[in-house]
Amino acid sequence: MTADGDCEKNNFQPDVSVFKKMVRMLELKRRQFFESDWKNCSRLIPRAQFNHLMLVRFSMPCNLGTIMSITGLTSAGASLFVDKLVNTGVLKREEDPNDRRNIVISVTEEGQQFLKEIDDRLDDFIYEYFAECSDEELKIIDSAMRIVCSKLDS
Repeated sequence: MTADGDCEKNNFQPDVSVFKKMVRMLELKRRQFFESDWKNCSRLIPRAQFNHLMLVRFSMPCNLGTIMSITGLTSAGASLFVDKLVNTGVLKREEDPNDRRNIVISVTEEGQQFLKEIDDRLDDFIYEYFAECSDEELKIIDSAMRIVCSKLDS
């Protein structure tokens, strides 16, 4: 897109309201899933830590600054979040071999299994929404999702 919002390659103007609606709907469904799924995880971690873990999991390994940036937590809040998940065995802290002043935070094997179980339930949740789609619709949806992801990832 150019500075004035026009597409560079052609003159087609997509209806961004549809994209905004999709983003809102995806966020709502994501929140609904995690709200209901947290009950499966409540034996291990509190809701706030669960929500923050779902935000930072794809940025790990990382440092405290990254966690603060993604979650909006203060330094003390991010540190407390990491402390609690280290104590439950979901996360671990290690010295950065390239910078002794930096601490690398990553997911433990137990944490990876915990996240895999959540992902398996999320897969089932997503498949329910597409169960009524034809093969042709699924191919179109898959193609559109890949395009959107590649554009958002760049």
